[in-house]
Amino acid sequence: MAERTRYQRNIAGGLQRAFSSAASRECDRAPGDIRYIVFSDHHRGGRASTDDFRLCERAYVAALGYYLEKGFTLLALGDVEELWAGHIDRAVASYPAAVELEREFHIQNRYVRFFGNHDDLWSSPHEVERHLAPKYGGELEVLESMRVRILNDGGQLGTLFFTHGHQGEFWSDRHGWLGRWGAQKFLHPYKRLTRTPAVTPATDNRLRKRHNIAMYLWAARMERVVLIAGHTHKPVFLTEGNTEDLADRLDERRGDPAVSEDEIARDRAELEWIRAQQRLRCYEVEEELRPLKPCYFNAGCCSFRDGDVTGLEIAEGQVRLVRWPDDHKRPIPKVLAEVGLKDVFTQVATGDGNPVPCV
Repeated sequence: MAERTRYQRNIAGGLQRAFSSAASRECDRAPGDIRYIVFSDHHRGGRASTDDFRLCERAYVAALGYYLEKGFTLLALGDVEELWAGHIDRAVASYPAAVELEREFHIQNRYVRFFGNHDDLWSSPHEVERHLAPKYGGELEVLESMRVRILNDGGQLGTLFFTHGHQGEFWSDRHGWLGRWGAQKFLHPYKRLTRTPAVTPATDNRLRKRHNIAMYLWAARMERVVLIAGHTHKPVFLTEGNTEDLADRLDERRGDPAVSEDEIARDRAELEWIRAQQRLRCYEVEEELRPLKPCYFNAGCCSFRDGDVTGLEIAEGQVRLVRWPDDHKRPIPKVLAEVGLKDVFTQVATGDGNPVPCV
């Protein structure tokens, strides 16, 4: 796009401010040293009728148990609590099992907490100390953003930038206090009475598309920066994913007499499922933005109404989009897409990238 819209300029300004403010806490990591699981947008709301995390609690606590034992660091990327609906103490206290597991991460120094627009109260250290710290076993810092420089063989591949993604929005960021007041006084009472979802990037495809494009454009103009965000409630994985690996595996297994016809059929079904998923969701990205480069990933959310949660694993030098539970409703992660971290930064640096839409 030759000329950015006003909305895109606002989002770019908010993200740039958050990126600059994170400079003081930038850290260095090698690709193989990172072991992150990124979850976002739980919206834990005191088990009210509008609290979608109730349906996702089982998948989420299963995932936390898994990542605790595997030595991951948990990044809670904002909107963990739904504070726009009021009842702060109830929202914090209503899911003791989830909080206890998060507390285990925190005690082991493997918990990084961010605030979003629906829990921006945690931007105040005083409120964190008053409401959150006692639940998490001591001092807890809640960040707006974080930068991690990825180093390899003495050189710098680029920077991972973590933030919730609401920065620059009129109601969520620049006038967040007013948006919170309006939601508490009018929006949430209306939702409870009518059971109608609010019109936000999380619920409206048109708004989500606009916001995804704005975040992508900001990241695409940065030098060797990959943005990891939440906020829109839908995963974004701007890369070929694992379709090439699946296709190669399918060809190999077709020539193996030990592999049954049924196993080959299942592999083909999985491959076509993912390809169809990519085609169906191409509306997420404007044609004029192509070719894409994988400079923007979105973790999705932990408040899907079918009880699933999605997240991003960054580990073993790979970036993986995962869903809990798997296709058979077992408490194990389903890898929806995967790409090498070095490959991501290579494509970001060169501008190369396959024109594949959001997963």
